Amino acid sequence: MMGVVRYFIGKARIELTGASIEGFLNAMTKQGIAFWCIERKDELHFSICVAPKDIPQAQKIAIGCFCNIEKVKSSGFREHLKSLKKRPALLIGMLLAIVASFYIQSYVLAIDISGNATLHDEEILRALAEHDIQIGSSASDIDQQLTKHRMLNTLPQLSWIGVNRNGFKLNVLVTERSFASSNRPDYAFGNIVSAKDATITKQIVLEGMKLCAVGDTVKEGQILVSGFEDYGLILKGVCAEAEIYGQTWYTGMLVRPKNTVKKRYTGKQWTQYSLIVGRKRINLCGNSSISGTTCDKMIDEIKLSVPDYEFPIRLEKITYREYEQVPCDADTSDVQQRLREAWQELLASQMIAGKIEHTDVAFSETDDVFVLRCESTCNEMIARLVPMEPVYEGETNE
Repeated sequence: MMGVVRYFIGKARIELTGASIEGFLNAMTKQGIAFWCIERKDELHFSICVAPKDIPQAQKIAIGCFCNIEKVKSSGFREHLKSLKKRPALLIGMLLAIVASFYIQSYVLAIDISGNATLHDEEILRALAEHDIQIGSSASDIDQQLTKHRMLNTLPQLSWIGVNRNGFKLNVLVTERSFASSNRPDYAFGNIVSAKDATITKQIVLEGMKLCAVGDTVKEGQILVSGFEDYGLILKGVCAEAEIYGQTWYTGMLVRPKNTVKKRYTGKQWTQYSLIVGRKRINLCGNSSISGTTCDKMIDEIKLSVPDYEFPIRLEKITYREYEQVPCDADTSDVQQRLREAWQELLASQMIAGKIEHTDVAFSETDDVFVLRCESTCNEMIARLVPMEPVYEGETNE
């Protein structure tokens, strides 16, 4: 704290020469003149720091103590101002920067949106723009409560919104409405049918009337659990619910050509620099019409940001590496393994839930292609819910 005070008061370093320097320092203390940073060079030479306003009084005390005072250096706020007077351009620039720092804060130069999960930032920004709140808007024209009510009317997906300004940055915090989701279908009555030809291996019926048992072989589309529950005298319509697994069978053939190609880099490389401002791209250097058909492209971006906010300005560097496609001989074992993996991925995409129990494969090759013939046995979910057909004409199942 004292360092800050001394900076604004200023300080001067003086060099003392004489035989009674200790007496001079004692006299300064008695007169209440502050001094600090004492440096002893030898028996006759000392150096101390005092306030510039105390130098005339210190000179009088030095004469009485038979000492000589020489001012060596001055520093502090006043000295800095004197140095700035010699550089008017810098002084004017500093004053303009100070004025601009206060002036800029009266406008919105950045908008930060947080709290949204499904609603995109652009939708919120467009809604704000409809109410004259955007980059460059005057901060004094933003009424937080009025903006809140207008935004809630514009975006019904929001349940709450808060708008706060921090300098030139506008912070928008939103809370989205939560809608309860239901897995129940739109119709009230439904049957469980078989999605594929299968032999039932597991069956758990939660609602509805069971029509098949474990071990039965069923066809695709066959009703497994009816949406009618028989209570003797009456039939009650329900939406059937069940978990049914069955053993299914798949056969297929995968083919891959023998003549394949691979990349071989030629050593040629291009670099393109672009400045992206919002949605506009400005090509700075490099050929923007480079064909990407025979080039690999690597993108590096440098983004302009401040703490907790990223401006819509970035410098993009794109490096193109040219290559040519050359024929190569495929490894038979590698091709067979890749075809096996492709077959397993294909089966997994066909099943809602389940697993592959067994697969028989036959690998062969001709002059042009590799062929993998597969037969697989799976245990998978075969239950599928479908709406029940009306019993009487004109009746609905709602």
